[in-house]
Amino acid sequence: MPIKTEALVATLRGLIGTGNVIADGEALETLSKDYYWYSPVLRRQLDDKRADAIARPGTVEETRAIIAACHRARVPVVPRGAGTGNYGQCVPLHGGVVVDLGRLDRILSIADGVVRAEAGARLGSIEAAARAEGWELRCMPSTWVKSTIGGFFCGGSGGIGSITWGGINAGDNVKSVTLMSCEESPRLIRLEGADALPALHTYGTTGLMVEIEMRLAPRVAYDQLVFSAPGWDRLLDWTDAAARRADWPKRLVSQFEWPIPSFFKPLRRHLRPDEPASFLLLDREKADAAVLSAAEAGIGCVYRRPLGDPPQPPLITDFTWNHTTLWAITADPAFTYLQAGFGPDFRGQFAALARRFPGEILLHLEWTAGNSKMTRGAAAGHAPDSVAVGGIPLVRFTSEDRLNEILRACGEIGVFIANPHTCHLEDGGRHPNIAEKRALKAEADPLGLLNPGKMRTHPVNPFQ
Repeated sequence: MPIKTEALVATLRGLIGTGNVIADGEALETLSKDYYWYSPVLRRQLDDKRADAIARPGTVEETRAIIAACHRARVPVVPRGAGTGNYGQCVPLHGGVVVDLGRLDRILSIADGVVRAEAGARLGSIEAAARAEGWELRCMPSTWVKSTIGGFFCGGSGGIGSITWGGINAGDNVKSVTLMSCEESPRLIRLEGADALPALHTYGTTGLMVEIEMRLAPRVAYDQLVFSAPGWDRLLDWTDAAARRADWPKRLVSQFEWPIPSFFKPLRRHLRPDEPASFLLLDREKADAAVLSAAEAGIGCVYRRPLGDPPQPPLITDFTWNHTTLWAITADPAFTYLQAGFGPDFRGQFAALARRFPGEILLHLEWTAGNSKMTRGAAAGHAPDSVAVGGIPLVRFTSEDRLNEILRACGEIGVFIANPHTCHLEDGGRHPNIAEKRALKAEADPLGLLNPGKMRTHPVNPFQ
């Protein structure tokens, strides 16, 4: 550890207590990492990266003191939520101090359809508290039980609920975020509505997110439904139509090519061998109609359970979004994944990929709202203006060259890929507001100390 970092660790222990600063051992390694190892490319690039120290503030003022001390020492600052991200967001590229915000976890209020919470509040806790008040989260990742709201806003984009409400940057889902700047005297920067968008999905490069206001949806009683059919196309036609039905309020629509369902051990006895499966989280009042509609199309409902309050496992959400990838890697470590957005001719795109890469790509689809101007009416059963077909296809990894060939082929046929095999912000997805994100970083982080290297094109990267 550099001498200046040793001195900084001593300073931090004086500020927040010895037990809240970690500078060695297994905990240092664990808290320096996330789930980047889903990607064999990131595993190669990031396995040897770790922080010099972990600091765990319990209040906003302790957070301010930590950042000020790191700024004086000119040491990198990398924020961390629960570490459930997949792109190395919280993995420090240049050492320094990882600020674990897990103790900054208060739910400050739930009122008038808005939750106000500190960044380290667990989404599982927020969901439970919101449902007790007649509300629910508009969207959340499949890791919602463990993940934090700050981690979701800094590294995520959408998930369960996005079929109705879109992602975190859609419509008015985000009411405000409050960032702490990295300066000699750290400031709080509160951004409201559209002004908050440049702070989202920026890996903490634009300020430490310390407080968030997110709009909620009215609570719905859901049934968990799994459907199966002998043919992919038959199931796809029905599932796509179900996703677009305005009269079926829903929180999840997913479809999996066989053998992906075979990886879901807790559900295996309910699933039919050699058949694709679709998962729906649907308003309980519409579940009978959905089962009947499926039967009329020659599709069986093989699993139906109410989603309780509180929910009891197994939860079908635990097999969707990027949890699907985790089940696949557990079954066969050769699997990795892509994050894909398909076009109107998604059936043609599926066929083109199957012809070019037979057996290498397994389709895992997720339907989401395609309208970025959602309103509160969606919760009452009004569908978004459009529905998009995306997903997280599995890929049998053989080499980085072959993976890059698959990425290029997707681009050639109009499949958008948010590349999960990079830890650099600009290379991982769409950032039409990257100029605004750079400007926010320049305001909040003039020395470039916040998660340096992750915003690759920012002109101030002092450690490179």
